[in-house]
Amino acid sequence: MKLLVLFLRLLFPGAHPFHSSVTEMTYNQTDQSWEISIRLFQDDLEQTMSSVTGKKFRMVPGDAVSEKALDAYLRKHFRFHAGKQITTPYRWLGTEQQQDAIWVYLEIPTKSDLVGSYLENSIFLDEFDDQTNLVSWSFQGQKKSYLFRKTQEVQQLSR
Repeated sequence: MKLLVLFLRLLFPGAHPFHSSVTEMTYNQTDQSWEISIRLFQDDLEQTMSSVTGKKFRMVPGDAVSEKALDAYLRKHFRFHAGKQITTPYRWLGTEQQQDAIWVYLEIPTKSDLVGSYLENSIFLDEFDDQTNLVSWSFQGQKKSYLFRKTQEVQQLSR
């Protein structure tokens, strides 16, 4: 995958030909929480946040202002619905820059089983028509992946 992205960047300098995010969710049985990392292309993030805020946005990991704005955005576009609860709140752990991407780290404390749980991932779907959001999760040794797009913003999680 990394080679494909590198190759496409050589062909299309200054822009990437697709819009995607990657989320990894792992359930920590000891802490009874989901550990989540979301990889966002920085230019997509800044373009989306500029549209949302109506002013030029620059993401600076560790900067309280930009992280607060991103946190507010994600609380609207990345939601975990555990069982019959409407939305399970998450803890913001921070961000990290890695080349042209921003990693966002979250934690969702929940004792709920996955039965009846849903995940909403509409990150950047309003900004880019071709946006896809891949979510891979690991729960008690089982792994599964989901692909979110404009026609599939909410999906039921199952084992």
